[in-house]
Amino acid sequence: MTFFHAFGNQIQKKLTLILLSTTLLAGICHADENQALEDVYHVIVHSYYSVNGFYNFSANQADKTQNEVIQVSINTIDGLMRSLEENVGDSAFSEQLDNAQEQWSNYRKSLQQNIKEVVRTGYPDLRLAGDMANNNIAFNESITTLYDTISSSVKPSELTQTARDATTILALMMTKYSARSTSTVSQVYSGGDAEITIDALAAQFDQKINKLTNMPNENADAARLLDSAKTQWEFIKDSYINYNENRVNFIVNLYSKKIISNIEESIKS
Repeated sequence: MTFFHAFGNQIQKKLTLILLSTTLLAGICHADENQALEDVYHVIVHSYYSVNGFYNFSANQADKTQNEVIQVSINTIDGLMRSLEENVGDSAFSEQLDNAQEQWSNYRKSLQQNIKEVVRTGYPDLRLAGDMANNNIAFNESITTLYDTISSSVKPSELTQTARDATTILALMMTKYSARSTSTVSQVYSGGDAEITIDALAAQFDQKINKLTNMPNENADAARLLDSAKTQWEFIKDSYINYNENRVNFIVNLYSKKIISNIEESIKS
């Protein structure tokens, strides 16, 4: 009786340790997936920032400040893609990640090629710029697929997802606006859905920012940041809605990035 009782206790302890290890492992994987989802989101935003920066860079004859904006986004995406490789490189998401990495390599090369062309001549090459935009769109589609796949496994809160939806809509809208404001019609950026116009995106964003500001939020700092974002949006909304009139690209870019920053900070608060 004593032997079997002691043996049973040992088995129970081992089973408890195995169960605990499994639970901890699941927790680590879940944490990795959450981090991966956040990393992918930031890749999407910086992908738009990079191509948006190029439009402003080329319109200002190789402006150094805009070149720095592009390089910051490139370096940020490089770092995030390395982080994704560490977190989900050997997981069920590896196929989507591999595709995104390939598309990033293609887009990165074409972006650098276009930068060199503007530095050399002072103007963009329309064909090269068109190829770059297509590569950016392909990269965004692949990285969005990765986001959707990961989010089917670990879902962010409604507040977080709404905030991310809002900022990616605004980043796309800003890019489309910059393309129209700084280049010829043949260079218009049609990322996302080619049929979605800037004013339609403005309506989508308006719904998202209203939803965010109306969501219950006990965090005073977060509420303040969202209120600030909404006020800034009201300032530039008409420019987006009437995108063919009185283009004010510098102001629209400045306030759009402030809005994105405020929304992102609100979900961290």
